[in-house]
Amino acid sequence: MGLGIHFILGFITSFLGTLTPSMLNMTAAKISLNKSKTAAVKFAIGVSIVVLLQAYVAILFTKFLRGNPGFVQSLQQIAIVIFVFLSFYFYRQYKKDKEPSESVKEKAENSFMVGLLLSALNMFAIPFYCGVTTALDVAGWLQFSQQNITIFVIGSAIGTFTLLYMYANFAKVIQLKSKGLAKNLNLILSILTGVFALITLIKIF
Repeated sequence: MGLGIHFILGFITSFLGTLTPSMLNMTAAKISLNKSKTAAVKFAIGVSIVVLLQAYVAILFTKFLRGNPGFVQSLQQIAIVIFVFLSFYFYRQYKKDKEPSESVKEKAENSFMVGLLLSALNMFAIPFYCGVTTALDVAGWLQFSQQNITIFVIGSAIGTFTLLYMYANFAKVIQLKSKGLAKNLNLILSILTGVFALITLIKIF
């Protein structure tokens, strides 16, 4: 398998893994609506940098995780706590958005740092990439040379960035048709993170 194939595998893996509505892509849409597309791009860059590291770590630990399923379960338990916290946080933000405010200035958050933080809190990423790389390894499509690993993780980061960029652009189009979406995104994020916590809990038991 050549370097180009490994790049495509990484790109497709991360693109499809981020395709469905999730905390990260919905936050990219929210930032695009509430701030600007430029801020959303900075957020996407922050997320993609962490994905680069997560995919790399996942490949290194693939063999270890095969023989130690209890480690994955520990990550899932931590994920439950994090997603419950995030669900509560976004619900509080949703309630605040519903309250009338008189020329209250929004705090200038660093979208790049928010992207780094939320991506780092995404506890599904490493188990996800471990599962994917294991499947690709078994199928004989993934070779674990340093060059191939590097190209694969670069493809993964670019795939994630591309998807988040599309969400940011899509949010801009929606803004023209629905002014209420910006307020409701916090509620959507709250529900999504709550659902993820519930799904993770069910998987454990």
